[in-house]
Amino acid sequence: MGSGILTNKNLMKETIKETSERIATDFALSIKERTDQLLKLDCNMYTELGSESLKSERLEAKKNSKFIYKQIKGIDEVSGNLLLKSLDA
Repeated sequence: MGSGILTNKNLMKETIKETSERIATDFALSIKERTDQLLKLDCNMYTELGSESLKSERLEAKKNSKFIYKQIKGIDEVSGNLLLKSLDA
């Protein structure tokens, strides 16, 4: 098991997941607004990657994208399915 120490990478991962869950369940926003905010979160994550990013960092970003796209699928099934299919392509 892990040592219980949170690294920056673990904090980032949890923050992205927590943020995406919070956005997806914010029913004060419209479906479009929630979807747009989730896509912006996904976009920001990729803009932080650089050409010198490690393969593990790129894989982590892809895992987070998949989680975000599943949140979108819960809001708008058609769009979510398209995003998930494009991720696996």
